[in-house]
Amino acid sequence: MKMLSVIVPCFNESANIDNTFKRIELNIKKITDNYEIIFVDDGSTDNSFKILNEISEKNPHLKIIRFSRNFGHQYAIYAGIVSSSGEGIFLIDADLQDPPEKFQEMFDKWSSGYDVVYGVRKSRKGNFFKKILYSSYHTIFRWLSDLDNQADLADFCLMDKKIKEVFLEFKEKNLYFRGLRSWVGFKQIGIPYERDNRNLGETKYSLTKLFQLALDGILNFSIKPLNFIFLTGLVMFIFSMILIIFYLFQKFFGFSFLGTVPEEAKGFYTTIIIILFFGGMNLTALGIIGEYVGRLYKEVKDRPKYIIKDKINFK
Repeated sequence: MKMLSVIVPCFNESANIDNTFKRIELNIKKITDNYEIIFVDDGSTDNSFKILNEISEKNPHLKIIRFSRNFGHQYAIYAGIVSSSGEGIFLIDADLQDPPEKFQEMFDKWSSGYDVVYGVRKSRKGNFFKKILYSSYHTIFRWLSDLDNQADLADFCLMDKKIKEVFLEFKEKNLYFRGLRSWVGFKQIGIPYERDNRNLGETKYSLTKLFQLALDGILNFSIKPLNFIFLTGLVMFIFSMILIIFYLFQKFFGFSFLGTVPEEAKGFYTTIIIILFFGGMNLTALGIIGEYVGRLYKEVKDRPKYIIKDKINFK
């Protein structure tokens, strides 16, 4: 039987780790005894690493990668993939909102010839406001990106080793895993599932982090925001030319659409509206350009994606 790897990024998940490991091990054992479970501790400040270390002393199937600090969820995913040895590589979060009971179905699809079998959340439990934000993001992402994605894809997946080999060739520092997974192509299929609520611990994705992840997803796979700036600038130029012609006619021919508005008020509101509108457009455009420039800045520095403090049970 081919070896299988399970990558589990985690950050301050001490309340979940024991149960997460048991459920993952139970479901991977239903498929094969030739497996490894790699927990990537993304700089946890609680007892996560201690608990993992205690389990690893009794179970050599558990391997641990420990970062020197918190580098982020996407980098933890990448580190796990790089260190995996399996022909097939599962990815699942430590909070158990994605069910390891889907491993068998994913494995069957992979065995039938698919290179990537990814989870598609057919429904999402939890905060109504966040559900609206997620739905809006995925709509915007499909509109702006050049990727052919279904709605609400998850990092939760099983992928062939050949996908890992492609990932190892990437040099970019700004990672958005599910976007890269779609971008590489190959034969892919989605598996629908119900995403559960988190039972223990707290979510590590605040609204700020979710917003940053959304920006990474859109800006890493699209230049349409820059195209939009150009088109908006062109429209504003045409609009301003029309406005100039209008005021020239008003000046030399004396007609006006302002009616009985007092002389001292003529043009005041128009001027204020134009200033505010163009000021807002300029700031928005500079912000979008700044996001792209910031990403270039990170790439040019060429720092390592992450720093590993400890590796346990790796040969």
